[in-house]
Amino acid sequence: MPSKTDSRLLPLFSQLVGHFAHEPAWWPIHTHDRVFEVTIGMVLVQQTRWEQVEAAVLRLLNAGYTSFDALAHADPIQIGSLCKPCAFYMRKGEALVRLAQRICTTHNQMHAILTLPRHECRRILLSLPQIGRESADTIMLYGGSHPLFIVDAYARRFLHRTGIYRDVVDVINADYDLVQRIVEEDVGQLDVQNARELHAMMVEVCIHHCSATRPRCTQSGAWRRFVDVRKCAEHCPPCSGCPTQSVCAYHLTRIPLTE
Repeated sequence: MPSKTDSRLLPLFSQLVGHFAHEPAWWPIHTHDRVFEVTIGMVLVQQTRWEQVEAAVLRLLNAGYTSFDALAHADPIQIGSLCKPCAFYMRKGEALVRLAQRICTTHNQMHAILTLPRHECRRILLSLPQIGRESADTIMLYGGSHPLFIVDAYARRFLHRTGIYRDVVDVINADYDLVQRIVEEDVGQLDVQNARELHAMMVEVCIHHCSATRPRCTQSGAWRRFVDVRKCAEHCPPCSGCPTQSVCAYHLTRIPLTE
């Protein structure tokens, strides 16, 4: 666990890790091509729960689509059908094929791109179809081992409700880069494992306790069924509530939701 005595976030990170613990199955990888799986997962997860994404990824892999090259030569209609019930599954099927074709024809060395310096790597990823700021950073962290902080909706919600940066920035509405810079300056240099774990803990606490509506601050964490039975197996039993409730501004003052 990283330590930085003046950090606002790291003490909460420690509490989350103590509650949820390390979970090797947090991001299931079913093949040896982590970059491929993370990339297609990022396209599918838009406006979709991860349970459905994980199931769709497995259907694609079991149908033989285990590389960008295989996906680039696929029938978009078939890919869309395999992506069901992800939101907008037919559109996402077309998007996956188009993305794979672009990678294979223009950026064929996807793994080499992820070895580039952070800003150059992100610039190239953002030039690809269906890859936005959050998706690019997620691919860089989980696929390319770039230690960075992902400013997704879960992170914004958790940081907003705990209020730890309220005097510095409006984390709900602020620019992505600004929030990322503030958090990274606060936590200091993280290695890849801890950067991934920090993101994982943000997701876990928002899935189980700090939900968008009806937060379970003092209730046992919500239980969700994932394809990989190992996921959440250690921390889904009943608990006494969110591990950060004693220092959470939302819980202590019942600040009205703004997101």
